[in-house]
Amino acid sequence: MKDIKSQVSANLAALRKQRGITQAELAEKLNYSDKAISRWEKGDTLPDINVLYEICQFYGITMNDLVGEECTASQARENEKHRKMYCVWICSLTGVAVWLFATIWFTVNLLTEPRQVLWIAFVWAIPFSCGITMLIARRMFNWIVHFILASVTLWSAICATILHVLFFTSIGGHMIWFLFIIGAPLQAMIFLFQKVWKSRTIVKSGVNKNEDRTEESNNNERD
Repeated sequence: MKDIKSQVSANLAALRKQRGITQAELAEKLNYSDKAISRWEKGDTLPDINVLYEICQFYGITMNDLVGEECTASQARENEKHRKMYCVWICSLTGVAVWLFATIWFTVNLLTEPRQVLWIAFVWAIPFSCGITMLIARRMFNWIVHFILASVTLWSAICATILHVLFFTSIGGHMIWFLFIIGAPLQAMIFLFQKVWKSRTIVKSGVNKNEDRTEESNNNERD
């Protein structure tokens, strides 16, 4: 009879090494301690079904792949490649859709509006496309890429608002420039939010590490 526990442990170790990440890096992504990852790969214990499912999602494999003998590194690499390409194509399709809408709006309004005022549609397309990409691929990118996308979305939206007000409203231009001052604390909030989110992961990993120690102590007492 096949030893499922040993097979899963071997597959976990092989998948992580093929991805080229350390136990600490995997632990951070799963909100667990690196000690727990080591125990899983040694076969001392295995995570519960929810964590196993999350691991399968991370590597782009199925539960059957994880418990099977054919769960090879090349298969995981191929699945991950398809997952990344799918995300890239979805983001690209969404971005093109935003710019297509701006182009259609520009073309339709050529008959009723002066051409020189319609360019604002393409300016607004920048923050919309960046923001939608950030939301769709929120699980694909690390916090640095999210910070860059969020920053580009913020400042391009501010610039688009200023240009819109200056060219298409009667509001005084000397007031609208204060949006740049508002953008500074918003940029700081984006940075702090990313740091808090990262710190939350580390803290949660520490909590799980303490839980692992308690479980290990209980196991030793039972032994």
